[in-house]
Amino acid sequence: MSTLQEVLAVLLGAESEAKRIVGDSKTESAELLRMAQEKFSQERANQIASAREQAKEIMTTAVNAAKAEADQIADLSKEEMKRIQTRFDQNVDTVVTSKVSDIAEKYVRKGE
Repeated sequence: MSTLQEVLAVLLGAESEAKRIVGDSKTESAELLRMAQEKFSQERANQIASAREQAKEIMTTAVNAAKAEADQIADLSKEEMKRIQTRFDQNVDTVVTSKVSDIAEKYVRKGE
């Protein structure tokens, strides 16, 4: 009977060891899953931060390009205004003299 008791004790011990191993495996599995989720979350956060930084850089480049284009348009407009002013200054006397002559001529005709 002692052999049967020994076998039973070994089986009970093996069952306890198996339960412990299963419990340890579940704990380890849960820890690995938690670590994998944390790693995934961290990688995702890094990707989002990287994408956000790239978007900021793109926006900064676009804003700088828009400012440069606006400055260039403003400079071209100033140059055009100067050309218009120069043409006006060159032609104003001639136009005014011509108009004054036309008006004076009309008055002279009315008086005759």
